[in-house]
Amino acid sequence: MLVELKIANFAIIEEQSVLFGPGLNVLSGETGAGKSIILSALELILGGKPRPHAVRHGSDALEVEALFDLTRVNDRTVAELPDCAQGEELSIVRTVGAQGRGRVYINGRIGTIALLEEIVSRLVNICGQSHHVRLLDPSYHLALLDSFAENESLLTEYVGRYASYRELLERLNSREKDLRRLQARREELTTIVEELTRTELAVGIRRALEERVSRLANGERLVAGVQGVEQLLTDEQGAVAGVRSALHQLTELGRLDTALTPIIEQLTSAQLLLREGVRDLGAYAASLEIDERELERLRDHLAEVARLERKHRTDDSGLVALLQQASEELGTLEDETRTELLCERVTESRTAAEEIAHELSRRRVQAGRELAAQVERELTEVNMKGARLLVEQSPQSELGPTGFERAEFLLSSNKGEALRPLRQIASGGELSRILLVCKKVLRDRSGVNVLVFDEVDTGISGGVARAVGLKLKALARDSQVICITHLPQVASLADTHLLVTKIQDDRTRSVVRSLSREERVIEVARMLAGEEITKAAKESARELLALK
Repeated sequence: MLVELKIANFAIIEEQSVLFGPGLNVLSGETGAGKSIILSALELILGGKPRPHAVRHGSDALEVEALFDLTRVNDRTVAELPDCAQGEELSIVRTVGAQGRGRVYINGRIGTIALLEEIVSRLVNICGQSHHVRLLDPSYHLALLDSFAENESLLTEYVGRYASYRELLERLNSREKDLRRLQARREELTTIVEELTRTELAVGIRRALEERVSRLANGERLVAGVQGVEQLLTDEQGAVAGVRSALHQLTELGRLDTALTPIIEQLTSAQLLLREGVRDLGAYAASLEIDERELERLRDHLAEVARLERKHRTDDSGLVALLQQASEELGTLEDETRTELLCERVTESRTAAEEIAHELSRRRVQAGRELAAQVERELTEVNMKGARLLVEQSPQSELGPTGFERAEFLLSSNKGEALRPLRQIASGGELSRILLVCKKVLRDRSGVNVLVFDEVDTGISGGVARAVGLKLKALARDSQVICITHLPQVASLADTHLLVTKIQDDRTRSVVRSLSREERVIEVARMLAGEEITKAAKESARELLALK
């Protein structure tokens, strides 16, 4: 709750410390006494822009300081606060210079207006015309409807189911992307394997093919040449006959001189070698084939090997290695079975989430009707007869974090008027009463513990004023309520009654003080009777205070 508000050099407030208590806090005072300055100071604490000439004349700067007790704030709201705002207490200081420039201090550390708004908007709402109230935000209405319908446990279960579905869906999307990538890789590897498999490959095959092509291409020339050489060696004047004749003559001469024996042995060996050479030439000539078809096949084979070497920028040994690697990788690529199983899990998960979402939708429709009926009854009690509320639920095309629908509160302030979003309601007094009723009926659990009502009593009196006061009192059981009022029926219900007065001596200044029991009687009597406080007015004031 807001414990203390210190104001210095703000308009006609010179220096003032305002202490607030739990429950219902009422600020009253004559018109022009300075109640609006208190509200303006709270607006600055919320991050609002200072009004022109807000700095007290003769001062360099104004300063507003607010001290909050966070021990009663719910854990969720505390967890959402930035680190600089954590703790049991929160101190906010806002200074504004005469030229409009200023500083923000959050727990003694310099902060920004954006950070200030983020923190304090979670703690304080000013309910009045042109003031930001979370209840006016359509994005918050579905949460309020679920709170009214007591959907918390069901919604928690849904959020878990939806999160599981989204996680599986993201995994499936990622898997499908991977699968497309793997499919492209599989097609690439399959092409490589099929292409290399069609071509007979082996280490050194290119050289072997080149040799065979060369032999077949020169077959006729080789046959003719080999046969010519064979003839030179074997005819009557050839080498074989010459060596045989020479060996015969040397053998005869060797009988005369044994020194010729080594030469005879050499020639004998030469004769044997010549005979083997002639035999091998014959075999070589017989092995030569002149086959144009085989030659063409070998040339195509060699050309394909050369093309593959160029394509993959490697030699025949590299092609053999590439074929082996591609075959092995192809065997390790994931198939689509696991993806199909994941698809089944996604479908099952979505179905489970949809079942809960359908139940949420059913309960929301029912709760929307009940909520509208309750708000309309409550509005009748605060002089808004004929007002209508519609909880408009818009279906979403896709399952979302909160289910199948969005929700927005539409209201018609008077009979016959069109339904409009809450944020478009023009009258400040009507808006304050609508917000008061909605916060009471909806059991607002936003974590905002300080509610400031301005203009809530505009245009009402008597029994309606008492009804408004009782609703404020009821709301103050769970939140700290600060209400600026002119109505004695509201002021008499206060747990803390603060009086704003204007003092005029050498210079006009505004003063705020907490009233004692007897002082409250006098102030409530003034609010009842005006400046002339009669005995009857005091008695009426005591009666109102006794009804508290």
